[in-house]
Order: sequence, then C-alpha cells, then structure tokens
Amino acid sequence: MTSKPKTIDEYLAALGDEQRAALEKLRKSIRAAVPKAQECISYGLPAFRLDQKPLVALGATTKHCAFYLMSGSIVERHQDELKNYDTSKGTFRFQPDKPLPTALVRKLVLARIAENRQSSPKQPTEDHVHYHRDGTVWAKGMTAQGVPTGYWEWFRKDGTRLRSGHFDNGKQVGEWITYDKQGRKYKVTQIKTKPATA
Repeated sequence: MTSKPKTIDEYLAALGDEQRAALEKLRKSIRAAVPKAQECISYGLPAFRLDQKPLVALGATTKHCAFYLMSGSIVERHQDELKNYDTSKGTFRFQPDKPLPTALVRKLVLARIAENRQSSPKQPTEDHVHYHRDGTVWAKGMTAQGVPTGYWEWFRKDGTRLRSGHFDNGKQVGEWITYDKQGRKYKVTQIKTKPATA
C-alpha cells in the first residue's frame, strides 16, 4: 500500500484478489451480524464501531488474513472453535483460501457486543454463580443490575458443560449450544430477535 487508506474500500482495493475476496466476505458477515455498526479505519486497519466503541477489525499481510477481536478474553473463551487457527491475544489469523465461516464470525461479533455492553459504566456488571443443591456449580455468567448479560454457561452435577449462550439485557441472543457429556455439541439454536419497532 503506497498511501494510508481512508476507507475500507480503499484498503481492500490495494490487496490481491484472494485476500480481498476473503476480507470482503468477512466484512459482509460482520455487517450482517451487526447492521448498525459503523465502518472506519483504525490504526490503519478496516474496523467497526458500535455505540462509539471499537468492536472488531480485520486486515491482511503477505502471508495471511487476520480478524482482530480486540479482546483476549473472547479468544480464550472460544478456544475450542478457534483451535484450528493461529491465535494470539485478541486476534486470530486464517488463510485467504479458507475464509471464515459466517456462523463463527456472527458468534464472535455478538460476544464482543455483549462484552462491550458489560464494560459500560452505565451498566456495572458482576460475576454471578448459581449452584445445584449438592453445592456444585449449576450456572455462571455476568449480571448487570441483577439482569443476565453477556456470556453464560450451565453445568451438570458431574461438572460437564451442558449449555452456553449469550444474553442481552436479560434476553437470549445469538447462538445457544447444548453439549453432550463428552463436551461435543449436539444441538445449536439460533435465537431470532424481533426487529425493533418505532
């Protein structure tokens, strides 16, 4: 790139065909997951903001493409889904001939939105844990003013994970997963949200 791009279109135009196609697909997946997000260039990278807060970014080098989640905790929390990618704190890399699955992008973007909202000073959050009668952990996650928000997990009495998903101000959002006792996914439910009305 001979000059600093001012828009995402300018950034993509300077890339090779394969990288441009992979990042354009990622861009579309992000916009589909969060239509209200604002596109921008941040630190020289194509990025998205929501409610004036940085959300995610994307980019390319000569060897790979990258998806910047801007959150080490999100990468760590979704390490099972990202085990086939080269990850570092807040970022994971992929080859342009293997674009990211739209479902994975949506899940990660929704997780970032939930995390951003958790960190809002208007909505102070705290860890919350529910227990089975025998004292083992039944569910854990975050609450804001007593309302579930962000990422939550449920567990069986033997400690194996049963279910996981995200809340937005007490409402289920995004992808919810049910696991068998071996930790394998056996049911995935996409929560459909009703469009806002004026």
